[in-house]
Amino acid sequence: MFMFILISLFYSSHALSWSWRTLPCDITLSNTSVSLDCSYRKLHTVPKICIWNVTYLNLANNQIKTVWRDSFQKLKNLTVINLKNNQIQNVLHSDSLVFSGLENLKILLLDDNHLSTVPTDLPPGLECLSLIGNHIKIIGPSDFVGVENITEIRLNRNCYRTTGCNGSMIIQNGTFSHLKNLIILNLSQNRLKTIPPDLPPSLQQLHLLQNTIQHVQQSDLQHLSNLTFLDLSGNCPLCFNAPFPCSPCRTTNNSLQIRNHAFTHLSKLQELRLSGNSLQILNPSWFRNLTSLKYLYLSFNNLINQIERGHFFSALPYVEIIDLSYNNPPQTFSKTLKLSKGFSELTSLRSLHLEGYVFSVLCEDDLNPLFGLKNLSVLNLGVNFLQNINLTVFNRFYNLSVISLIENRLTFTGLRSAYSQGLCRSDMNSEIQEEPELKSPYIHRDSQFRLVPPFIKPECLKTGPVLDLSKNNMFYLNPDYLQAVGNITCLNLSYNEISSYFNGTEFIQFPKLKYLDLSHNRIYLRLKSAFDELKELEILDLSHNEHYFEIAGVSHTLAFLENLEHLKVLNLSWNEINTLSNKTLISRSLEELRFQGNRLDIMWKKYQGFKYLFKFLTNLTLLDISYNKLREIPQNILSFFPSTLKYLNLNRNQLRNFCWEQLHFLPELETLDLSKNKLDFVNERPLAHSRSLAVLDLSHNLISTLGIDILKQAKRLWSLNLSFNRLEIINDTSFQVNDSSYLRTLHLESNPLRCTCDLLDFVLWLENSEVEVPHLATGVLCDLPAPKKGQPMINLDLKNACINDGTAQVLYIISFTFTLTVMVTAITVHLFYWDLSYVLHYWKSKMKIHRSSEHQCLYDAFVMYDTNDPLASDWVLNQLRVELEDVGETVRPLCLEERDWTPGVSIMENLNQSIRWSRKTVFVLTEGFVCSGVFKVAAYLAQQRLLEEGVDVMVLILLEPVLQHSRILHLRRCLCGNSVLEWPRNPSAQNWFWQSLRNAIKKEKQGIVSALLVTSRVGQ
Repeated sequence: MFMFILISLFYSSHALSWSWRTLPCDITLSNTSVSLDCSYRKLHTVPKICIWNVTYLNLANNQIKTVWRDSFQKLKNLTVINLKNNQIQNVLHSDSLVFSGLENLKILLLDDNHLSTVPTDLPPGLECLSLIGNHIKIIGPSDFVGVENITEIRLNRNCYRTTGCNGSMIIQNGTFSHLKNLIILNLSQNRLKTIPPDLPPSLQQLHLLQNTIQHVQQSDLQHLSNLTFLDLSGNCPLCFNAPFPCSPCRTTNNSLQIRNHAFTHLSKLQELRLSGNSLQILNPSWFRNLTSLKYLYLSFNNLINQIERGHFFSALPYVEIIDLSYNNPPQTFSKTLKLSKGFSELTSLRSLHLEGYVFSVLCEDDLNPLFGLKNLSVLNLGVNFLQNINLTVFNRFYNLSVISLIENRLTFTGLRSAYSQGLCRSDMNSEIQEEPELKSPYIHRDSQFRLVPPFIKPECLKTGPVLDLSKNNMFYLNPDYLQAVGNITCLNLSYNEISSYFNGTEFIQFPKLKYLDLSHNRIYLRLKSAFDELKELEILDLSHNEHYFEIAGVSHTLAFLENLEHLKVLNLSWNEINTLSNKTLISRSLEELRFQGNRLDIMWKKYQGFKYLFKFLTNLTLLDISYNKLREIPQNILSFFPSTLKYLNLNRNQLRNFCWEQLHFLPELETLDLSKNKLDFVNERPLAHSRSLAVLDLSHNLISTLGIDILKQAKRLWSLNLSFNRLEIINDTSFQVNDSSYLRTLHLESNPLRCTCDLLDFVLWLENSEVEVPHLATGVLCDLPAPKKGQPMINLDLKNACINDGTAQVLYIISFTFTLTVMVTAITVHLFYWDLSYVLHYWKSKMKIHRSSEHQCLYDAFVMYDTNDPLASDWVLNQLRVELEDVGETVRPLCLEERDWTPGVSIMENLNQSIRWSRKTVFVLTEGFVCSGVFKVAAYLAQQRLLEEGVDVMVLILLEPVLQHSRILHLRRCLCGNSVLEWPRNPSAQNWFWQSLRNAIKKEKQGIVSALLVTSRVGQ
């Protein structure tokens, strides 16, 4: 018995592990909890999940239309459910209790579905509810009853142009007033006309972006003393150039009307967004009590006069970030930048964004109000169409670390200082008549402009102070005019038209430069002395400079690399490099080389002599040579690669084969990417020549056949990607691994698998291995045979359909025999006593002569019931006994086990006597009683009277719905319907039940078996 239990536990745990892997989800284990990511699986229903300790369930981006009551019934420990971007509609009332049973649920995300009302079955412990992008038009107090602990509600974009809502969202009074713990409320993009009343004082963040609010009254926000974030952007937008359907506000100057003391009670407010409200005046009284304000966004207004002459700055001594971009009305463009002296009062200012002011010359005096700001570190003057500037002006700042001059018209071509000064002394009030236009759409969002503009690269910021001159009109670098700015370590000159050939003097003003971005230009690399002046340069981006590389007959050299002793990263991508005057690249410091989008297919031809191109990059660890139109890898070419290489990218070429033997030349290689080529076969034991390879990507090829033992000797390989190929048959011999194998992930999705018995060995290997196959239940699909096309491979029972070999049959017989023996022994031990007793009493009864006469019946009925069931005992003793003994005329009493059995006599003897001495035997059937041995023996003894005496003595009372599928019970209902009674659920029918029971007990019935025997004898 003990061995049987162990075997059962083993197989059940194995089956559970396999069922986990067949889920259409990525499973992440963390201590005692489980996280399931089922997003992007094309699911139409919530999958059946039986993992009790799941806490996180992600079902986003599927095609689920309905969530049923039992969808999460077994997932009681869920804390997060993500159902974003599905097609869920409001469920019927009968199935509305979907989430109410999830007592541990904290976060429910239902964004971008088709809900028209707030779900009514939210659990009381819910803390975050997100309903963004649905079709909810009306919300009221009843929508959030029972979720008083909720802290965040997101209802934005429910009544907006993208959802087909023509009116505005209706928020009834008191909708949120009872939510005493609410911290974040997002009602953006709902066409609200006023700020909702009765908001709870606990609120800390209020989002009202892009509504149609035209007035902010003093009473609207006076109770929100804990508010730290307020977004009122886009309520009265400027419509002359709006990229969306726009209607101006019907107010004075078409601007948002804010009362003088509207923000007086918001002393804890840290971030205020008033962008896109057509504001022309900033009232200092708005900010007087905002002592905690740090972030102020005022872009896309008409505040040009406030910027030039405003007095509101004195009320903002603690503000750290101000965005005043795009506040210049059309057709009024100044030659110079005019800043109010009030800027000098922003003593805490760290970042100033001033895009879209539009001026042509930046004079030194223009920035005078900012020079005294010791905390100012970021100055953004992008998109101003600036033409002339002296960069040395930025040396007067104390702590400036990021200077952004992106999207201007700077050239630095030799504009004389005198001429520049002349422009600065000219008439400052003159206007530029020509309105400049941007080359491409440009989006300026408040959320992106925090301390640093979003277009500054993180790797650039890490080096130190930044100067961004990208997207200007520079075509020549003259060190006389490209002046130094402090200790600049990152210089971005991308997206210009620079066509200089560098001689080592262009950046002499930037001796500490570590990051130089010259991408998207037209540079000409001709001299070995290029970039000689940059002794500390670590990152050099020369990508997308293909212009001169495509011109035949023009010589190019990369010999300057040898002089850059600290260079670590070099990007030469997308230059169409097909020849160089130097045949090798030499660098002892370079660690990463991006060389994609060039023409190695030409350079590696025999007569070109470029096989040593990468040989002397002695410290190189990453090499990307994708998009080089390679049709083959030249013989032994990897022997001329640096032995330090750890990452090699060969994807998106045209390779038809790969010489795996060459991998032994790269003893430290860890990642090899051969995806998106034209490989059609993987050799036998391809990785036998590389003991360091950990990741191999062969996806998006034409592989139809795998060699034997492709993982043989691949002791460190833990990830193999074979997805999006043409594999039809996968043999287990291809994935034979040793115990020392590291393989953990195998990608097989989107292959045209032939789901026949040829695939069985692989399925068995997969079932018994610990290898994870992503998207196993949704991406690994059958292509043949036709009836199984599109079905997941794991859903097919190949084991039962295909196992027929001799070894499997022998193992099956042995295991079946052993299991059957153990089970039979256990059952025999359990039932032996009752079977033996029945046999003995049966033969004993055959030796006696019984007569069924009236005077032998001592009892009207012997009542059999489950004495261990308190409900059954109570019903028999207090209802059945009373009705049959105390009510009406009673000739003989009932025989009850608990009352009439003789003490000291065996159970079998008492049972036999009770049945023999009673007119009828009444069985009170309950769920537990019908499975007991006593019931079975009593039924046998009662049936024996039917065989011997020809009298049917059995009366069945169904106290509970049992034996619903019993053929014997259905047959008795048909032949002896009066002997099968059900306890009625309707109290008014109980009198009829008792009368039917009395009739069944008193009526003598000849057994059907006896009648048949008599008929048979007469016929004979």
